[in-house]
Amino acid sequence: MFAFLEPYYSGSHKYFADGFKKCFPEQIQLFTLQGRHWKWRMHGSSVTFAGMLEKSGEKFDTIIVSSLSDTALLKSLVLPKMPETRFVTYFHENQLAYPWSEDDREPSKTDMHYAFINFTSALVSDIALFNSEFNRESFFAALEGFLRSFPDNRLTDKIDAVYKKSKVLYPGINTIQKSNGRKGNILKILWNHRWEYDKDPVAFFETMFRLKAAGTAFQLVVLGEEKSTSPEIFKIAREKLKDEIISFGYAENYEEYKKLVAGCDILPVTSKHEFFGISVLEAASAGVIPILPERLSYPEIFPPDKFGKLFYEEGKLFDFIKKIAENPDFSLRNEISERASFFDWAHFKRNAEKLLF
Repeated sequence: MFAFLEPYYSGSHKYFADGFKKCFPEQIQLFTLQGRHWKWRMHGSSVTFAGMLEKSGEKFDTIIVSSLSDTALLKSLVLPKMPETRFVTYFHENQLAYPWSEDDREPSKTDMHYAFINFTSALVSDIALFNSEFNRESFFAALEGFLRSFPDNRLTDKIDAVYKKSKVLYPGINTIQKSNGRKGNILKILWNHRWEYDKDPVAFFETMFRLKAAGTAFQLVVLGEEKSTSPEIFKIAREKLKDEIISFGYAENYEEYKKLVAGCDILPVTSKHEFFGISVLEAASAGVIPILPERLSYPEIFPPDKFGKLFYEEGKLFDFIKKIAENPDFSLRNEISERASFFDWAHFKRNAEKLLF
């Protein structure tokens, strides 16, 4: 029996936990906390989870811990009662490479503790799983410099051992049925990411404003949930692009979400960070063409040797989209859909069985 502990049961973390459970309904028992207060989850969730595990009365062969928790603390509390248990940390993200918000009250320059929790979690795990090669490599690329910033006993001798037990396990995606083709002659543009700073909505909407000012005809579908902390640019865009907007905000249900996604032509991506890219791959599975920066996880997900046409140069997104609007080329739709569908839950299940069972 496996226990899967998710301290931030929301968004992509919830998506992954639910998908994992669905793939292995008999083997996985899910333990969750609400998706809020991520810093407090990294400090305190392990104590809460230790109590939940004890209360369950189960003796688990393997405990899989999501990366917004402290595996070292959890292991110290659980191991005396379950001495044969294997511990696995699954890294949706890593705090060594995650971009900090300018509005954060604890900027990265003064607080390195969350990155250190990630390090010790990997250190004490039997297996450290990362959701992409980019995630894993960005973690280790930053780790030595991070540890050398400490005054002495810098622990850099532990890096090789941690690296040897690190593996990549891509999450699965819910694929969306591909539409039969473009609906009309007007370019339909999609946003289906979280409404947060790290997806860089300012860069996205400023490009939309430029397209409108240039006289380029387009329609816009903006999906996602508005929160009290959502960037102000969403309110500005809703007003400035009201004539272009088809849909704006959270879809009524998943069927409506799929219909709206499948009806779009392109998905321009401006993210400051992406360790995998679930929303991009969902849209791509429906044949929506992702327009990608050549950085982060995107070249790994869509190898440039085959999908080079998808990538734009930094600062050239406006020119890239304008060219598509004027000279549409959707010849890669089938290949894009096939590539995205490679990351479905069946693929995840096969790889998870190899690594964990």
